[in-house]
Amino acid sequence: MNAPATTPKASKEVAWKPFWVALLVMSVILFSGAWLFQPSTFGGVDTLQTDKIGGVPYQYLLWSMIILGLCLHVSRAGFDFLARVLMPWIPFFLAGLAASIFGITPFTALRSLVLWTLCMISAAVIVAELPVAISRKALFRTVATIMLLSVLISVAVPAIGQHANGGIWRGVFSNKNALGWIATLCMLVCAGMCTRERWKFPVFVVALSILCILMSGSKGSLVAALVTLGYLGLVSFLRSRVTVALGVTTLLLSLLSILIFGFFVLPEVLALLGKDPTFTGRTFVWSMYLNSMMNTPFLGEGPGSYTFLSELTLPLALRLSDLGAIVTPHNAFLGAFGDAGIFGLLTFSGVLIYLAMVAPFLRADRATLVCAGVAFFNMAHGMVETHEVYATGFAWFLMVFLRGMALRQEQEENSANAAAKDVVHTVA
Repeated sequence: MNAPATTPKASKEVAWKPFWVALLVMSVILFSGAWLFQPSTFGGVDTLQTDKIGGVPYQYLLWSMIILGLCLHVSRAGFDFLARVLMPWIPFFLAGLAASIFGITPFTALRSLVLWTLCMISAAVIVAELPVAISRKALFRTVATIMLLSVLISVAVPAIGQHANGGIWRGVFSNKNALGWIATLCMLVCAGMCTRERWKFPVFVVALSILCILMSGSKGSLVAALVTLGYLGLVSFLRSRVTVALGVTTLLLSLLSILIFGFFVLPEVLALLGKDPTFTGRTFVWSMYLNSMMNTPFLGEGPGSYTFLSELTLPLALRLSDLGAIVTPHNAFLGAFGDAGIFGLLTFSGVLIYLAMVAPFLRADRATLVCAGVAFFNMAHGMVETHEVYATGFAWFLMVFLRGMALRQEQEENSANAAAKDVVHTVA
């Protein structure tokens, strides 16, 4: 009876609470790519790091805050909780580290790996220090604000919020695909936080996110979003009715069936229907990038070597110039293979499969289910876009944050149960 009354008191006693909330808000802004871009900036091969007005000082400030936050947490609680949260990503990190050392540009690769690591650490440290209720509220309000601003700027200031040809939204992001990608992630987060008691505002934000997906014209995000929602429905149905082994096996067989259909059956069907069986030229891109990657199949060329503009991707982009500025393989799994070789591909696939298909059957909480949706969306959309491999991206941040939230909630529940038992023993 007294448990609800103690929660606000515990929340007020959080040390450095404004710092952790500010770190969460600033991390979401940076890792999602949300910013007020200039009207003349519409993506392409230019790096967002230098195009954003005030972006570089902002990044250095955030990196400093992440390192400070890590030091504060470790001095107070050590590495135990961080290790539990980040454990699924450690093999992927080690694959990237080996690829960086032996890759084509070690210092550039190590820089990408360090920034990616700081992105992951920031999510883990924040959720380790903030109670679940506070971290959930701060995350929800931040993504809700980003979606609301994207809609308002796209409608009220089309010179900034829309692409030059008009009618295609980009909101507070550099391009339409980025808006579609982030809007889908925001939709998954807000839908996952919707409850019977508090559903009106989450539903409103979900509606804004769907509007951004549609108006951005990002077909890849739309298809991946629909597939992810169907997948979450399947997981919700299975996790309460079957054993862990049967549920995981069912999901893995379903994934294998989709892959076989997509790569071997669908192109033939599209060709018979008179449609483009190359997925808008992507099969040409995949083939050319794969041929280049096969020169170093075991360790790859280092983080960023094939997933950013580099001396390896520049000649490939020039050869593919008829299809546009193709500076990445337009496939996250190929990107992982090119950056860190077969070990990178296996560990990249492994962490996503674990979070999307195994973890939901090991834990029945809401945060783990939403994390599974984010991981599956990353897998589904990764079939046709590169997005996040060794990159400081919002999907990686969310996966770590949601996994940490699930572990922190378990920790809080165990502490509450232990405290209740102590009270009972004292009274007895």
